[in-house]
Amino acid sequence: MARTSGSTVSESTVSESTRGVALGLVAYSMWGLFPLFFALFDGVPALEILAHRVLWSCLFLALVICVLRRWAPIRDALAHPRRLGRVLCCAILIALNWGLYIYAVETQHVLQASLGYFMTPLVNVALGMLVLKERITPMQGTAIVLALLAIGVQLVQLGSLPWISCTLAVSFGTYGLLRKQVQLDGLSGLLVETLLLLSLGFLLLGWVVCP
Repeated sequence: MARTSGSTVSESTVSESTRGVALGLVAYSMWGLFPLFFALFDGVPALEILAHRVLWSCLFLALVICVLRRWAPIRDALAHPRRLGRVLCCAILIALNWGLYIYAVETQHVLQASLGYFMTPLVNVALGMLVLKERITPMQGTAIVLALLAIGVQLVQLGSLPWISCTLAVSFGTYGLLRKQVQLDGLSGLLVETLLLLSLGFLLLGWVVCP
């Protein structure tokens, strides 16, 4: 029985790992196509695109939450100002990240944007070690060194400090750290964040339409 149980756990772990890798590949493939999508809005101000992204993301997420009937975590978050304050910080960081990414595509700095998201895992590791006191294995340390060398090569080729890359990496890495401390699942958390950003989105749209 013990052997059968162990085999079942092992198979379950492998299945979850495979599913995670598959979902990761799908997510990053979609993410990689974002520049092509945002390039279709050539001539539209980045702030206007950001406002629309916030608005339609909020509506889409609300629809998904309605279908799944998962309003309880959202009501709970809105009822606790302290937790809401952390979510607001997350919302500001994700808005900065989204807006800067759109700006990078509009100004033909796609490579800098890509480098920023390549640097993000290293920011996550640094924050995990410094803030969360996490430890890394020798194998992970080797991988980090190789990633740092790759980034170093990119920086030398650029010839200057890519502020877009650095801002994207730091904002998204810090966002991940704060989200880890908020007791909300991904869908619920992102919906609350976009709800908090709605007023900013409407202000941006009003400013663009009636400057």
